[in-house]
Amino acid sequence: MELKVDNTTKILLGAIALGLFLNASNIFIDKAHANDWDVVVELNKSNVKIDRMQENLNIIDKNVRVIEKIIDEAKEDIIDEIKKKS
Repeated sequence: MELKVDNTTKILLGAIALGLFLNASNIFIDKAHANDWDVVVELNKSNVKIDRMQENLNIIDKNVRVIEKIIDEAKEDIIDEIKKKS
């Protein structure tokens, strides 16, 4: 049995096939962009974590400087007391 198709039907079937192909390619392209977006989101999360770590390091650095001042002042006080008793 042979199926005879005129030119109009061929054009319509071609248009439908083209539409299906373009729709399928859009789905794959959207998924590709979603993956890129996921990477961007993860990078932003990492940057936020790095910023928080940097803030914590800055706080620790300030605390260390305060402790160093306290130690230096205590050292000077001890030296002064030793000199007074000598």
